[in-house]
Amino acid sequence: MYMQKSGFEQFTLWIIKIGLWSIPFLPLYVSSSMLFPFITGKNFAFRIIIEIIFALWSGLAAFRAEYRPRLTPLFKIVTIFIVVVFLADLFGPSPYRSFFSNYERMEGFMMIFHLYLYFVMLVSVFRARDWIIFFHATLLASLAVSYIGLMQKLGYRVSIQGGFRVDSTIGNPTYLAAYLLFHVWLLLLLMYRFWKKWWLVALYGAALLFELAILYFTASRGPVLALVIILVPFLASIVWFWPRIVEERIRTASGVAPRADAAVGFGPYRGWSAGRKIAGAVLLLTIVVPFFFWQIRGSEFVQSNQALKRLVNYSLTETTIKSRFHIWGMSARAALERPILGWGQENYYLVFQKYFDPALFAQEPWFDRSHNIVFDWLIHAGFPGILSYLGMIAVACWVVVRGIRRGSFPVWYGIVLASLFLTYLFQNFFVFDNLNTYLLFFAFLAFTEFFAHASVSVPAASARRVETGVETRSDLGRGILVGGAMLLVVAGLLYPLHIKPIRESKALIRALSLPQQEGATLAQVESAFREALAYNSFGDTEVREQLSNMARGVINSSSIPAEAQNAFLAFTVDELKKETAEPAKDVKHLLFLGTILTAWAASDPGRAQEAEAALLEAIRLSPTKQIIYFPLAQLYLSTGRADAALKTLRDAWNLDRSYHEAGANLLMIALLTGNAEVAAEAKDGVSLVHLNADILDRLGKLYRQMNDFNSALPVYQQLVVLRPESADDRAVYAALLGSSGHIDEARFQAEEALRIDPSLKSQVEQFLEALKQIRPQ
Repeated sequence: MYMQKSGFEQFTLWIIKIGLWSIPFLPLYVSSSMLFPFITGKNFAFRIIIEIIFALWSGLAAFRAEYRPRLTPLFKIVTIFIVVVFLADLFGPSPYRSFFSNYERMEGFMMIFHLYLYFVMLVSVFRARDWIIFFHATLLASLAVSYIGLMQKLGYRVSIQGGFRVDSTIGNPTYLAAYLLFHVWLLLLLMYRFWKKWWLVALYGAALLFELAILYFTASRGPVLALVIILVPFLASIVWFWPRIVEERIRTASGVAPRADAAVGFGPYRGWSAGRKIAGAVLLLTIVVPFFFWQIRGSEFVQSNQALKRLVNYSLTETTIKSRFHIWGMSARAALERPILGWGQENYYLVFQKYFDPALFAQEPWFDRSHNIVFDWLIHAGFPGILSYLGMIAVACWVVVRGIRRGSFPVWYGIVLASLFLTYLFQNFFVFDNLNTYLLFFAFLAFTEFFAHASVSVPAASARRVETGVETRSDLGRGILVGGAMLLVVAGLLYPLHIKPIRESKALIRALSLPQQEGATLAQVESAFREALAYNSFGDTEVREQLSNMARGVINSSSIPAEAQNAFLAFTVDELKKETAEPAKDVKHLLFLGTILTAWAASDPGRAQEAEAALLEAIRLSPTKQIIYFPLAQLYLSTGRADAALKTLRDAWNLDRSYHEAGANLLMIALLTGNAEVAAEAKDGVSLVHLNADILDRLGKLYRQMNDFNSALPVYQQLVVLRPESADDRAVYAALLGSSGHIDEARFQAEEALRIDPSLKSQVEQFLEALKQIRPQ
């Protein structure tokens, strides 16, 4: 008979469920008072909620066996994955970083372990009604996220990424697309679950179309490609199993249990019914439509639509795709170096600096992920890590297939869930996970586990208590004691694990905003940074990086007194030295340190030796990273070692001679030092069209100082292309054209300079008059 739940059980159970039902709304949370507002707030809130309700769940599990997870294959593989990651992080080169991550990612073992606790509670506490509430909560949250994305598309809200791609409260278009993919499949589950309520199915259908539209507006190629590819086997499965899907739906509606031995094409619905024909037509369209747009990808219709253009313009020669191959190659080499437990989470910087491919010079300077789920987990946790990660998906799909074969899983549910996991896996070949997708991935793992064992009875001991209505005082006392003890543990860990880094992040925001305040002094800024660092949390690294960025601006400021500059620089250098004292050094911090010391050496020559030591150590750790060579060459040049500067720049250029910026730097140093042989070599190897405006400007001015106007002419010709509205560039270009006898072109450029800046009227008129005295060539 039914046993009345005790007050302790009811109260605890409701708090846990409310906490779990609140998790799906975290993607809407943006913490503007902290650094990386789309990342930090969501993660801190998730961890705090999970810890509180897990403490309560511990008491509940100690009280009643029915609230403990069953040791099923899926539960075991998820547990194995967590254990492998723990060991990998513990024995990696930088365990602290692996466990606590940083503000930008907020991952590491802290995230993975909290996700595991989240999974454990979902499989232990949720029943059918709870899952319905949970799924509608996450659907409501996704619709709110999508609505904000629509407002961005319509111009009522500004996307933080800028451009035409929407990112909503997720903060990244690709992350938003990956998040919405889960809800596409969820809506298909809900449409099947409530198929008899036509108005509700219509609402789900409208929501599906809306979220597909937002998915399109993200212009995220990986998730969209994953959806299109998986739709083909999904629809093919629907066509194949259509008779059984219809039969299961009818039997369920009439209260008859679905047949475990139902065959494909069984009963009166075999053949091509209307529903099956519709599914077949959609399958055909799924194949034809993408192929059609691929064929017309060069048309004006496609190229004029930014989102569509980005979605269909795939090329193996594209810079982004080429860079992925380079990064994957680096990751493969690193994985073979540490195959057992990998490098630990958040330690990809060690791989990036050790195996850096010089061909990546045109990409962002620092990568912290492989941008591929296979290589990411190979790096994070070695081959056991990737096998256990893929094992979670494989076992989930196996559970689904087994359920379909046994008749305990409706075919529609099985096909949709398998498609969901495969879409998630495929899109992760091009990007990496974040909290928003992890929450849904572990939730659907838990739902698969629940659904596969929904009909399994509770443990025998618990069942006897339910039948007899007996509940011992020792059970209740044990539950209260365990729950209370765990709450005390959580309360004790709350400040060091969460409150301190939250406060440090907010203190860092204050330090960064202080220079914009009128009357703020450099001493006050330094004090604000000291306040942030006093919290001594995992945020220290980010504080020091931001401090070094500010210090580089201080060096270049002529309005700050030398005494204040020196004090701030000394503080910055001391903090960076603490960061670079770690055994697993980050080359980025050594480069920051060396660059600041190099600039400081201009006014304090005693700093030159420290700068050289930091930069040489950085090159030792990352010998193929070209940007480290540039400040070292600058240091050598400023200290009178021209030969060393030339050698350093030549070494950088030789790493990859298609890096024209490196060649241009070598050319300028060779010109300044009078090394004609090196200058000629570099000049022949550098293409001006591959240089940015800043480098061209410096090169052009150098040629003019040397009275080498013939060499300066093509430089300014390219500058005019890059900066067409610069009157100064056009005026100089006009003068160079005039001196070389190109009168008509010189006149045109002079008139364009006047059009851009009318204040040049007198100079331009004098120049035009002088042109009349020059004989055209």
